[in-house]
Amino acid sequence: MYCANHPSVETYLRCGKCGKPICAKCRVSTPVGFRCFSCANIQVLPTYAISSEYYAKAGAAGFVVAAVAGVLMGLLPAFEFWVGLAMAVGVSEAIGWAANEKRGPGLQWLGMGAIAFGFIISRLTLQTFFLMFPMGGINVPHGVFAGSGIPVIGGSPFFVSQFTIMYLALALFLVYRRLG
Repeated sequence: MYCANHPSVETYLRCGKCGKPICAKCRVSTPVGFRCFSCANIQVLPTYAISSEYYAKAGAAGFVVAAVAGVLMGLLPAFEFWVGLAMAVGVSEAIGWAANEKRGPGLQWLGMGAIAFGFIISRLTLQTFFLMFPMGGINVPHGVFAGSGIPVIGGSPFFVSQFTIMYLALALFLVYRRLG
C-alpha cells in the first residue's frame, strides 16, 4: 500500500484512528500510537500563540523601556553594568507584561532588538552629552572620544569598550532566556 499524502512512498503503517495509510513523514506520535495529521489534531500551546496585537504592544513597551534605560546608560557611563542589567530585566518584564506573559521566538527577537536599540541610544547619548555627570569608572572614555576601547572597532565614532560588549551580551542572554 502507498501513503495517502505521498503516492510514490510505500508504507505498512496506518493511522490508528481513521486507518488511512501514512508514511514516516506523515505520522504523528501520540500516546495511543501513530496518527495522521488530521486525526492528531495538532495545536499550538496557548502560551506560544501570539497575535499581532500582542506583538505591537510588546514592541512598544520593550522599546520604550530600552530607550529610557539607554539614555540613562549614556548619561551615567560609570554605572553601565547596573543600567544594562536593569535594561535587560525591564525590557523582558515589559514585553512579558504587554504580551500577557506569552513566550516564543518572536518575542525573543523583539526583546533582543529592543536591547540592541537601547545600547545604540546609550552610545548616541554618551556622544551627545559627553560626561554630563562625570563619575569616573572603567567605561568612561578617556580623552574626547580618542577612539574605542577595542582596536578592531577603533574607527567607530562611538566609545565601545570590551565591557560594553560584555554587558550587551549579558543583556541579550537574559532577555532571550526570559522570553523563551
